[in-house]
Amino acid sequence: MIKVILFFLATFHSSALFAKQITWIVLDFAPYYILSDELEGQGRDELLIRLIQPYMPDYAFNYKLFPASRAIYELSNVNNQYCMISLYKTTERQKHIAFSDEYSTIGLSTSIALRKDIAQSLGLNNSAVDLEKLVTTHGLNVGIAANRSFGEQLDSLLASLPNDQVTVRPGRDALASLTVMLLKKRVDIILGYPSEHHYHKLNVDKHDELTQVRINAYSQITSGFAGCNNNTVGKTQIAAISEALKKVHQDEQFRLAMSRWLPEQLRPQLASIFLK
Repeated sequence: MIKVILFFLATFHSSALFAKQITWIVLDFAPYYILSDELEGQGRDELLIRLIQPYMPDYAFNYKLFPASRAIYELSNVNNQYCMISLYKTTERQKHIAFSDEYSTIGLSTSIALRKDIAQSLGLNNSAVDLEKLVTTHGLNVGIAANRSFGEQLDSLLASLPNDQVTVRPGRDALASLTVMLLKKRVDIILGYPSEHHYHKLNVDKHDELTQVRINAYSQITSGFAGCNNNTVGKTQIAAISEALKKVHQDEQFRLAMSRWLPEQLRPQLASIFLK
């Protein structure tokens, strides 16, 4: 009987301990997390987590680094106790992950980075492009980071493309690797978000060879949501995170964090969202 009581006390203590702390999954994926240069700590998602913390005084924040390709696996394991600050909320992911009701991040939708010589040869300018046509009609090879979602509609399109024209890059800082591959002509186009392409262009495109264009037929605005492991503690944590996000959205620093890594010419487009 004593052993049974001790077991339940230990279980209760363990749950209480987890309930008062959040271990955030951190990725080596700039510009959301910047881990190793002079701008360390200035990633968009890092800034957001720091904005949330004052609104969650009962919680201690911890951090765990994973490769981007492993993050969803860890977050989908019901036996783990992690949270992540910005995720696409898809039907499939909602089966395994507890998501916030409130959006956590907001930004401009997926864009294509490509070399200027390809853009010029195809007559591409600032107008939106047809991704499927670029691959199937023009025979371009598209690079994407492993285990990454761009929303259900775009994910479905990517899944329908010929396998030999889609290069999937696993590991840490996958988009940085893909950007180097783009410059070396190992892929023709890569998918990411405007702030990501801008950050990597600043870091590796020394001869101004790259540009980016929007993808047509998709919303030009995208929202991310916080997510935690789908268990009792995770559901409690994500409810608290949602309440904190409501308050963070009213903070001017939130708006600055969301536009931190956007190219100057695109910042007014994002700013217009906050004025609505």
